[in-house]
Amino acid sequence: NKSITIERFDPKTAGSHPAVMVVHGGGGAQGDWRKSGLLEALTGAGYIAFVPHYFEGTGGDWTRSANTDQMIAYIRTLNDAARYVAEQPGVQKDGIGLIGFSLGGYIVLGLTEEESSHPPPRPSPAIKAVIEMYGGMPEFAAERMTTMPPVLILHGQDDDVVPVSNALDLEKLLQKKAVPYEIKVYPHQGHGFDGDALADANLRMVEFLKAHLR
Repeated sequence: NKSITIERFDPKTAGSHPAVMVVHGGGGAQGDWRKSGLLEALTGAGYIAFVPHYFEGTGGDWTRSANTDQMIAYIRTLNDAARYVAEQPGVQKDGIGLIGFSLGGYIVLGLTEEESSHPPPRPSPAIKAVIEMYGGMPEFAAERMTTMPPVLILHGQDDDVVPVSNALDLEKLLQKKAVPYEIKVYPHQGHGFDGDALADANLRMVEFLKAHLR
């Protein structure tokens, strides 16, 4: 029963478009990630991008000491946000895509695991594609996961905040559950990408969405 801000970024072309929900990391909705070109890449490729300020749903920012209950509260907020996105004018109704980075990567995977494996009473619209950058699968979700839509994993080899082992563990889990996925580990990149790796990541995300979210 709280109001949260959701920003909307539209393509220049008219008509209806697929929607992608972009889930920020622990730095918040106004972090440096806005300089990455992600939103421009999405709208340029014909997607409507929605950025929910999901910290507003719990009344507090994420801290490293935060517990599972807070992450689940974020997932609940994004469950509501996904339904809201699907109801907006100009949004195609046959499914959405999710992109999350860092903390947001954990949350989009947790949300998708729940929606795919055991939908809640008010399920989100169909999630057709999930992209997670330098995050990982929450432990509670990994233990109960049965299936997922296609997943794109992007991670830096030298990440000292979320080690690359998180990406490799996710890859093993997806292989075990026969979930379609793609993975790219960038050498000499840390928690976040720059230069050629950033340009490549934006391109890979758009191509992945084109393959699975039409």
